[in-house]
Amino acid sequence: MSRYLYTLHDYHAIKKASIPIEGITVLAGINGSGKSTLSKWLYYIVNGASNFDTYLYRNFASEVINILRHYDQLHRDINVSPATQTRLQNSHFFREALSKAQQYIYDEAEIDNLEDIYQKTLQRFSVMLTVYLNLSKGNINSRKERLLSYIGIDESLYTTIDELVSAFIKTENIEIEELKRKYLLEKENREQKKFYDVIRHRYTILEETPNNINLEEDGVKLFRKEKVGNLFNLSYAIYIDTPLATSGNNGTMNNVFWWDLRRKMDNPQKGYEASLEVRKLSQRIKNIIHGKVILKKNDFEENELHFLREDGLEIKIEDAATGMKSFSYILRLLENGYLDDKTLLMIDEPEAHLHPQWIIEFARILVLLQKELKVKILIDSHNPDMVAALQSIASKENVIDNLHFYLAKPIKEGAFNYEFVEQGKSIEGIFESFKAGSIN
Repeated sequence: MSRYLYTLHDYHAIKKASIPIEGITVLAGINGSGKSTLSKWLYYIVNGASNFDTYLYRNFASEVINILRHYDQLHRDINVSPATQTRLQNSHFFREALSKAQQYIYDEAEIDNLEDIYQKTLQRFSVMLTVYLNLSKGNINSRKERLLSYIGIDESLYTTIDELVSAFIKTENIEIEELKRKYLLEKENREQKKFYDVIRHRYTILEETPNNINLEEDGVKLFRKEKVGNLFNLSYAIYIDTPLATSGNNGTMNNVFWWDLRRKMDNPQKGYEASLEVRKLSQRIKNIIHGKVILKKNDFEENELHFLREDGLEIKIEDAATGMKSFSYILRLLENGYLDDKTLLMIDEPEAHLHPQWIIEFARILVLLQKELKVKILIDSHNPDMVAALQSIASKENVIDNLHFYLAKPIKEGAFNYEFVEQGKSIEGIFESFKAGSIN
């Protein structure tokens, strides 16, 4: 199993943080000491690195689709065939081409299909352009002049319409080839600056980029010499900042963490079959909540998660108790195949809204996720019951060596910059800070 070391220095409230990501790592500290900041940026760089090639392809595909949209827009001005049926066929073709191309935006393996759609669309538009220019030949036409100006063609430079259209096709193909060359070069170079540009756009990051951040996998740094490496044994990070992320679709599109969680709760991994360990853990959670979580379609064919209790009561997840939501997202992630040895699961205050007994049960689930499935877990906690339960259960399950505690301490008295200090397996320092009232 790979070992990871996450470092973030001199960023906002964080003066220094060097934190191992192996087993279960618990962060404690006052509000504003940087715990959530650590989780957010770890989420960004793990998922960004894992999906960098995919994001670059999506950028390329989006630019191709924008060109197809221009053809769709322009064809309406030149769809002047005398035959009504031909005009309808042209309109249908462009709608279908655009719709088909949008299906190819998510998978780099579809790049040939995307290019084929582009070539067919360019050819269809060029035929229509030829017909239009022949019909309007010799006429002074403001619509024609606007069209030629928009596509960058000076009619006076060509002696025939065929020459003009050929020049247009050549120019368009050069543009596509340049877009593809740029995409392949960015994919090959994996420059750190481009990486941050991409993830800032994809995750709508508004805050400044840290200068001193890195993630080591088995001693190899992700960021080296202004380049971005690969993570071999970490597929994705899941960050849950509140159980409310499980509720409905309202607001999820504006929160990348919520949207990602709901997508994983709604959609199982392709071809996934649950192992015996997963089935046992899933059943344990069902026993705790006395029910299960099911996916249903509403009247508008939208996905809805429902809690179905053992006695037959069924309610939407958004109407369930907040504590129930905490177990629900773990259950759905388990059943859909997103919790394994290549997963980093990060949770802010997992004890929030939980009954004291359920705090212990939730801690047990976290320990078993790590022990049985080797999930890497990073949490921050303000609750002594959660901290004590994790230590006790990890010891009982013989995985105490996989449990790490870190406490955010001010670099000097009265300062607002914090260093995350390793506590080993001991929780005494954390409990002392609780007693002193330094953790809220």
